[in-house]
Amino acid sequence: MQNFNTDSHRMKNLVDISAMVTSSTDFYSIKDKIVDKMLEVVHPTKACVNLFYRNDYKYAYLVCSQTLEYIPQVFPMDHVPPVKSMSNPIGIKIDFNEYPKYVHEAVEEKKIIYIENVFEEERAKDERDLAIKEGYTGRIVFPFIINDKVVGFMTCFLSKNDSICEQDIDFISSVASLLSLSIEITTKNNNMQFLVHKLRGAINSINAATKKLYSSNNITVFLEQLSKQACNMTNSKEALILVDDNDYKDRAFNYYNVEDKNKINLYPMLESIQARKSIGEYHNNVNIKSESEDTIKSYIYYKLRYRNKVIGCIVCANSQNYTKDDLNILSILAKQVSVGMQLYKYNLEEVKHKVLDNELNLLNKQQKLIMDDAKLELSNNKELDYYHRPARVVGGDFYYAMKVDDDNTVYILADVMGHGMISNYMVAMIKGAFKVLANHYKTPGEILTKLNKMLYDEFDKMDVFATCLVSVINSKENKITISNAGHYSPIIIKNNGEIEGNLNCKKGIPIGIMDEAEYANNSFDISNYSLLCMYTDGILEIKNESKEEYGVSRLEKFLQDNYQIGHEVLQGKLEEELIDFAGKDNFDDDILVVMLKDK
Repeated sequence: MQNFNTDSHRMKNLVDISAMVTSSTDFYSIKDKIVDKMLEVVHPTKACVNLFYRNDYKYAYLVCSQTLEYIPQVFPMDHVPPVKSMSNPIGIKIDFNEYPKYVHEAVEEKKIIYIENVFEEERAKDERDLAIKEGYTGRIVFPFIINDKVVGFMTCFLSKNDSICEQDIDFISSVASLLSLSIEITTKNNNMQFLVHKLRGAINSINAATKKLYSSNNITVFLEQLSKQACNMTNSKEALILVDDNDYKDRAFNYYNVEDKNKINLYPMLESIQARKSIGEYHNNVNIKSESEDTIKSYIYYKLRYRNKVIGCIVCANSQNYTKDDLNILSILAKQVSVGMQLYKYNLEEVKHKVLDNELNLLNKQQKLIMDDAKLELSNNKELDYYHRPARVVGGDFYYAMKVDDDNTVYILADVMGHGMISNYMVAMIKGAFKVLANHYKTPGEILTKLNKMLYDEFDKMDVFATCLVSVINSKENKITISNAGHYSPIIIKNNGEIEGNLNCKKGIPIGIMDEAEYANNSFDISNYSLLCMYTDGILEIKNESKEEYGVSRLEKFLQDNYQIGHEVLQGKLEEELIDFAGKDNFDDDILVVMLKDK
C-alpha cells in the first residue's frame, strides 16, 4: 500500500526542484541541490550525474559532487579545470568504455535501465569488483534527453538494504527530466551570452578597422581584417568579400582561408550567388566539389547593400552547422562593410577633414543637449547622476532619465554600434521613442520590447544596432527593476563596501537585430546598496602606455574606494583616474558612467 506522506513528500520536493530549474540559468550551481532534494525522498546509497559535451560520446564527465570523492580510485581519468559552460567540459573526464554495457544501452536506446542485482546480471559482470568495494548491489540509469539527443545520464546506486518502488523510479525519472531542462536552459543562456560577447568583440574590431581605413585609405587591409572576422564570427574555414560597384574605381576583393591562404574555393560560386534574389541564405550538408577538388560542405552568404543597391557580398564556407544566428551576425558584418566602403568612397572624393570636424562638433553638442537634463534626486535619499566625456569622433553613447510619477523614475543607458553620424541620429530616435513608451508601460522589459519593435525598421535601414539597459526605480519600495539588451551588467556596491557578486541580470540580444525579441525584468532590493553603476564600453577600453585596458576590475576598485563621497567629487576623481591611467586627456571612445547612489 502506498504511503500518502511519501507521495506528498515526493510532490513537494518535485515542486521545489521545478522552481529551482525555472528560476536559474546555471545548471552547475543547482545540480547538487537538486540531487540532495531527490535523495530526501528516495534513498539509494548515492547518485551521480554525468554529461557528454559537444555530442562526444567517447567520454562522460562526472559533475555531481555527491560522487566525486569515490571515483578517482576506480576509473582512469583526466581532471579538467572547471569552466562554467555547457560547451566547455567541466568535471572529471572518464572514458565511456569504462562503463558497463547496460549504461551504453541506456544511452543508445534512450531508456531507463534498472539492474536489481549486478552479481546476477551478465551485462554488469565488469563492475562487480567496484560494487563490492563501494557496497552496492543494484544500479539504475536515467538518460538526459534534449531534442531526441542524449546529453548525459544519472545513475543511482542501491545497497542490499535499499528498496525502491515503481513510484520512486517515476519520481527519479521526473527529476532526470528536470535536470535535462536545466541543461537546456543553461545551454541556451550560454549560447546567447556567447553570441552577444562575439558580436561586441567583432563590432569593436570592425570599428577599429573602419577608423584605420579612414586614416590610411587602404581598402585591401580593411577587407583582409573583415574577411578574418567573417570566419571567426561564423566559425567558418574560409571567407570571401567582394565589392563590385560602379561608384568605385576598381573591383575590391579579399579572400581568407584558415588552413591555406592560397586556396580560393568560393570564387566560382559568386556568379550564382549574385544572381539570386535572396539577400542572404545558409545551406548545410551541400557537399559541393570545388575546382581544387576540395569539398564545400556548407556555406552562408549575405549581400552588401547601400541605399537598396547591391554593391557586393560576403560568402563563408565549411562551418559545422550554420544557423539563423550566423545569418544575423553576417548581416551585421555586411552592413559594417557597406559603411566602411562609403567612408572609403568619401576619402576618394577628398571630403575635407575640416568640414567633417565641424559636423562632428555639432553632433557632439546635439548629443550633450539630449542628455543635459538627466540628473535627478529621488525621494528615498538617493540620487541619479552621470559622467559623460565625449570622444572627438562622435559616438553613440546615450543616457536619459525621467520621473513618471512621485514614486517611479525610469532611465535608459544605450550604446549604438555603427557609424558615428548615423548612430547620433539613432540616439535622437531612441530618446523620442523612450519618452513615449516610459509613460505607457510600467516595466523596463515591456519598454525595451516595444522600443525594439518600434525602431527595428529604422535600425535595419541605418545598418546599426544598440546594446542598452532600461531601469525603473521605485523609491517607495526601494527597488530597482532592470531589463538588459546585450549590455554590461551593473556594478553594485553594498552598504559595507563589498561588491555584490551574485548579480543575476539576464541578458537579451541587442535591440535592432531581431524584431520579435522580448526582454526580461530583473528586480533588486536597493536598500542594502550604497551605489549602483552602469556604464558603456568606452571606459573599459581605455588603454595605458603598456596597452593594458582599464577594465572592469579597476572600475570596481575605484568605486569601492570612493562610493561614500558625493557625486561631483566622485566624478572629478574618476576623470583624474582615467587621465592618469591613459597618460592623456583625450580618448578614442565616449566615456559614459551612470550612478545611482546614496546622497
